[in-house]
Amino acid sequence: MTTERRRPSETVDRAMFRETCRRFAEREIAPIWQEADRESQFPRAFFTAAAKAGLIGIAAPTEVGGADLGVHEEAICIEECARVNPGLPNALIIQGVAGGILHDFGTPEQQDLARASINGEKILAIAVTEPDAGNDVQNVKSTARRDGDDWVLDGIKSFITLAGEADVLVLLAQTDRERGREGMSFFAVDRNSPGVEVSRIPTYANRPAPTYRVHLNGVRVPEARRVPAGFRQIMAGFNRERILVSARWLGHMQHAQDWALDYAKTRHQFGRPIGANQSIAFMLAQNQTDIEAARLLAYEAADRWDSGCPIADLIQQVSCAKLFVTQAVVRVTQSALHIGGGWGLTEELPVMRMALDALVAPVTVGSFEIQLRAIAKQLGLPCD
Repeated sequence: MTTERRRPSETVDRAMFRETCRRFAEREIAPIWQEADRESQFPRAFFTAAAKAGLIGIAAPTEVGGADLGVHEEAICIEECARVNPGLPNALIIQGVAGGILHDFGTPEQQDLARASINGEKILAIAVTEPDAGNDVQNVKSTARRDGDDWVLDGIKSFITLAGEADVLVLLAQTDRERGREGMSFFAVDRNSPGVEVSRIPTYANRPAPTYRVHLNGVRVPEARRVPAGFRQIMAGFNRERILVSARWLGHMQHAQDWALDYAKTRHQFGRPIGANQSIAFMLAQNQTDIEAARLLAYEAADRWDSGCPIADLIQQVSCAKLFVTQAVVRVTQSALHIGGGWGLTEELPVMRMALDALVAPVTVGSFEIQLRAIAKQLGLPCD
């Protein structure tokens, strides 16, 4: 069982890897994302294809079938996939975070579940958020009480992406409330276990990766499925997830910029392209500045993670990246929607969907305010 964060041991030609990921996205995401969005259904075929292409477990150790590359390479993959659609690559982020809990801290049996995810055999979901414990993870109220060789789980999880499609829920619960955050453990719960009830939460955005509530009613889980990891491990994992989320929205804003730039060059008014107007040209120039700054922040955070430096030494960089990128993607997509004009509000152009999907960015893996608080604390400012 690993107790410290690993550093990547393998290397890859990043330019070639980026091109491989781009071709995968064009081949496997472009033809299916619109139907997946319209039907609010996650296509299992995408998951299978990603596993076959080696794009699940990029940063996982080779012992469980991973490529043992870095978070930098994970970010490249997520960015390129999100340039086609930001919803589907979210499934890859979830496999990395949930799988990381299992393969970095789990028993050999639990590591087999991570291996099954990397191989495309099992979909994992990470179940931490609750109605009264979103950013406030230490107040998770779901409980696990020991009963013989089993644990009995009760509680409610909310906003759990892919819970309805998952084979295994990697779920955080209180095992000893008197110990507070130290009395928490993860459990690898089969989604079809008796007492697990999953219901869809309809959303306007991120529809190819649906969101659910999970009700736990006396769910029995064997001791062998209790993962020796809890609050501290998921908080560290959130920092990695914020890097990948930054890459996701970086790819999405690049897609919006590419679309808006092409539209500004081809849409004519008053006898010339609308991009010839200074107001539109400056808007696109500002977008490009946001994208360039976002890319530098996101990949610098990834490189700091891969360097193996202590989590405490990268919190500021990660929070700055997540804050800036998720603010910028809203600006860039709203700008693209404005450039689309009246046609942008129709289903004949894709830009309204881009703007709607971007609204997810500010509220995932820590809101704007949570990132600002983390940055302020790193600056030595009391923020309680």
